[in-house]
Amino acid sequence: MLFAACGSGPSGSAAPDGAADASPRDADAAGAADGPATPDSSAAPEAPDAPADRVPDVAIETPPAGPFTEFDVPTPASSPWGITLGPDGALWFTELVAGKIGRITPAGAITEFAIPAATSDPFAITAGPDGNLWFTEEYGGKIGRITPAGALTEFDVPTKDPNLEGIAAGPDGNLWFTEADTNKIGRVTPTGTFTEFAIATPQSYPSYIVAGPDGNVWFTEAFGKVGYIKPGGQITDYMCPSAGSGPVGIAVGPDGNLWFAEGAGHQIGRSTPAGLIAEFPVMPTGAASPVSLTKRADGYLWITEQMGNQLIRMTTAGEAKSYPLPTAHAFPALIVVGPDGNLWFTESIGNKIGRLAP
Repeated sequence: MLFAACGSGPSGSAAPDGAADASPRDADAAGAADGPATPDSSAAPEAPDAPADRVPDVAIETPPAGPFTEFDVPTPASSPWGITLGPDGALWFTELVAGKIGRITPAGAITEFAIPAATSDPFAITAGPDGNLWFTEEYGGKIGRITPAGALTEFDVPTKDPNLEGIAAGPDGNLWFTEADTNKIGRVTPTGTFTEFAIATPQSYPSYIVAGPDGNVWFTEAFGKVGYIKPGGQITDYMCPSAGSGPVGIAVGPDGNLWFAEGAGHQIGRSTPAGLIAEFPVMPTGAASPVSLTKRADGYLWITEQMGNQLIRMTTAGEAKSYPLPTAHAFPALIVVGPDGNLWFTESIGNKIGRLAP
């Protein structure tokens, strides 16, 4: 996943199947102010015109080593990446290098399912509205669907070489995904019908995506913005306050706002549904590279730090604790809350699935 500098293009909206400029790609599969909101319109909306609310640095407490458990993925050097809670109570994950989908029970039993093309690079995965698991094939140019029993179906994305990354179930009963290289947001129905929407900002590199609390679908643009798309296809995006922020993972926080990791800026960003952005420079290392985050029932945000090799527990005020991983250089990637209330995450270089019981 590319950590990129902020872009300087204006915000914009899109119509289905519009042309878009391609975005340069330099991803490493094994590695990754408040101001007034801009209303939706067919014209390009402007970025917020006031400086961001800069939150002062907050001291980070490092507690004793947390109760971690790690489970080895059977396939060596598989590079587990995406992870989600399945409808069957198991955790499902992608194996980026091995070209497989994995399933792990809360007890740690792992089953793997091979994708037909081993070089498809399955990236992100989510539970669909149809009771199946849906995933992106980063280099395969396909959206995959796998049943809890392991039956797999693939659907070709209409645009060639899209570089598919994030995927999420939307409020409309469809799956929404990002096309990083072709600068689009895609939508696919559970039966495999596609619609694509071009982002007006050129070379924005849309990355991760999540259903928002406002009925829209929110996404990050690795070249410096966060945005949302309405179910009808109108897109609005907002400039990151800090240059070189490289926003990646995004989630709805316990406060109903959108929280996102700034992988290159080593900060955590927060956007209200109205587009008011603040940043929290509370990472405990100078090159932490946060990539993913999730909320837990305890009211905290939980964050993975790839280069920091730890998890971070953060309040919505920016106060944080760090939880160093037992395995050195594990390169934690995506994170989710499991059916047991624990934190489950992938270790891309460590080739493990991790669990933290706070």
